[in-house]
Amino acid sequence: MYPAELTSPYLDRFSAAAAQRYEALGIERDAPDRPKKIAALNSEAFGAPVVLFCYLDRTMGPGQWGDAGMYLQTVMLLLRAEGLHSCPQVMWTMYRKTVSQMVGADDGLVLFCGVSVGFEKEGVPRLRTGRADMMETVSFIGV
Repeated sequence: MYPAELTSPYLDRFSAAAAQRYEALGIERDAPDRPKKIAALNSEAFGAPVVLFCYLDRTMGPGQWGDAGMYLQTVMLLLRAEGLHSCPQVMWTMYRKTVSQMVGADDGLVLFCGVSVGFEKEGVPRLRTGRADMMETVSFIGV
């Protein structure tokens, strides 16, 4: 799912966000059954009743992968406008063969991600992970 050579600051940010996310879900960092609990939550789409799977033609390149991300952001914003919540899940790519068999995707397609969709669960605290400051993540060139 993620590059094997992921380094700082990306690895640090990813680890911090994951720790915050799973702690909020009641999964302690040092719990021996942590991987099983995380896998179960993800594979159950965090309780969402619907998962959308986004595929791209295998011949598409980085530009089209970027387009797919922007398209999915638009879909997710449209879902919010209709009162629904969503969560992109790249975890599904680990099960790409099984998912492709289940949905009937042919070998010419590659699974980009899944998006779980449903109504917000009442009474659950909202999770907001920390974000790096814009000045750490954006470079303005020619300004």
